[in-house]
Amino acid sequence: MKKGFGILFPILSMLILLWIEQGIGVAYIWKTTAKLMLFLFIPLVLFRSSRFSFLRIRQTDRTSIKRAVLAGLAVMASIIGAFLLLRTSIDLNALQMDLADSGITPIVFPIIALYILFGNSLLEEFFFRGLLPDLLGQSKLRMLLPPFFFAIYHIAIFLPWFTAPILLLAIAGLWTGGFIFQFTNQKSGTILPSWIIHMSADLGILLIGAYLLYFY
Repeated sequence: MKKGFGILFPILSMLILLWIEQGIGVAYIWKTTAKLMLFLFIPLVLFRSSRFSFLRIRQTDRTSIKRAVLAGLAVMASIIGAFLLLRTSIDLNALQMDLADSGITPIVFPIIALYILFGNSLLEEFFFRGLLPDLLGQSKLRMLLPPFFFAIYHIAIFLPWFTAPILLLAIAGLWTGGFIFQFTNQKSGTILPSWIIHMSADLGILLIGAYLLYFY
């Protein structure tokens, strides 16, 4: 029952978010609200008796933290490098329009950037690297499905920006990244290592966003 829910719930959540992201075109604040409900509030209600041991970040060992910082720097450099290498294959104008349609302007970008860097990253780590692996228990799927769901979820964001080959490459990169994120948590049993890497990756993306909004 628990394992089945661990597979079904993220699929339903991602379909709803995909519909909100691409189907009805609402502002960023409403997308964020829907994500908070599906990725945090509903799971907290459904599993309120759970101790969520993966949130005990003070128990994270220093070795895991140091490795996460180094991995995060490498991931951030890879994202920026990939953008510079593939920018001719990315529809930057469509990306700018999508940001504008979502209500992300140069004025509000710093506030949204702070939320993405610290809030959104923690939200996704809670859901994909904490809750879902717990729901899947000791199944072999716990190392495969959460990273896969993490990658597929981002299709809702990437659809208007990339050509099909680049989109597939991005999804493959996200699946690999999600696997690395989850693997880094195995020793400590908390989501802090993957959260550090996730924030580093988001910082790379936000730097690209700042370039598009202020300098492109």
